[in-house]
Amino acid sequence: MHAHLPDHGYFAHSSSGAAKGFDWYSADGSKNVMTVDEEFSNGGWKITSSVNAVEKLIEYNRDVRSSDDKKARKRDTKKKSAKQSPKLATSTYTAPSLISLGRRENSTSPSNFVTAFWICPVGAGRSRFMSAAVGKTPFSIPRWMVHINLNNFLDQDTFLLLGQHRQVLKREAEGYLQIKDDETTNSNDVRKSTYVYRSPSEKLPVRLGQFFDATLARVPNRREGVLAWYNKNVYNHKLLEPWPQREQVLDRYEQHTKVCPDSMDVLRRCDQVIKTSKVIGFALLFMRMILTSSGALSMPTSRISIISGIQQGVSRFATALMQNKLFYSILGLAYLLHTVASRIKKEFFFKFNDELHRSDIKYIAKNWKDL
Repeated sequence: MHAHLPDHGYFAHSSSGAAKGFDWYSADGSKNVMTVDEEFSNGGWKITSSVNAVEKLIEYNRDVRSSDDKKARKRDTKKKSAKQSPKLATSTYTAPSLISLGRRENSTSPSNFVTAFWICPVGAGRSRFMSAAVGKTPFSIPRWMVHINLNNFLDQDTFLLLGQHRQVLKREAEGYLQIKDDETTNSNDVRKSTYVYRSPSEKLPVRLGQFFDATLARVPNRREGVLAWYNKNVYNHKLLEPWPQREQVLDRYEQHTKVCPDSMDVLRRCDQVIKTSKVIGFALLFMRMILTSSGALSMPTSRISIISGIQQGVSRFATALMQNKLFYSILGLAYLLHTVASRIKKEFFFKFNDELHRSDIKYIAKNWKDL
């Protein structure tokens, strides 16, 4: 659950587009304070954190940098005077595995767009991630486009989490090892020392950590599963091994595409377009080469040697098709379709390599100007 909480956005989702959105969920501990409310009903538990959706860090960085552009300051001042009251940004965790995010006019009003994540455990150190979004849009967005955008977003921090989960599981296992076999307890307090919470936006993570410390030990077979993972990795020295490669951790095809009907349908269509565009392109080039070598393009249609009316019609069509304007138009269209289909197809396989990662994190310096 630590993967999808407010303040990790500026270093994990560090693209220029994501950074501003995460700032909406940030508190400063003084003017912009985050509140946390808990609800207990029907044996369940829900916790909601709320904070005014303002560009807190961007504004702070601008204020502490006296060398900032004066013109930019004037533009910001004009924008501030025209701005409406900030919306209330909310993050709600409903035990055991649902977290939702949205912005509202106030705590009781509906949200125009809500994003929800379900993180479902499937084994020690393994979870299945599912998501959904509901919003008011002027048109329906194809599901496969939403999936591509979500995968681009998740790739930014999934590899980072790989380094965290080893230490978190290790600390949880060490906590169980400190508990004697004849000792009955429903909590594991060792994990909490793994984290240090400094930001005023981390009230929700602090409370979630307390919840997991008090409940994980009571999950059936949780202790046995974590200790089995720990013993296997310690005895085989796997905890000292380097992380798996990005190609393995961020393999979109294995983790998403092949089990998603929408994605597989688009993938098949892309393959069809790529194949058809290649056939059309090679056929055009072959016909032009044949007609050029035979001199048909430079001869009047009436002088082309034909045997029948059908051959004459085909010859006229081929000659017209080979005229420069039409030829290059069709060839260019085939190339465009091939390029677009190939680009879309790539989105369903491994994408977020080291080069793309380095390009993405270059925005960190822009987000944290005061450092």
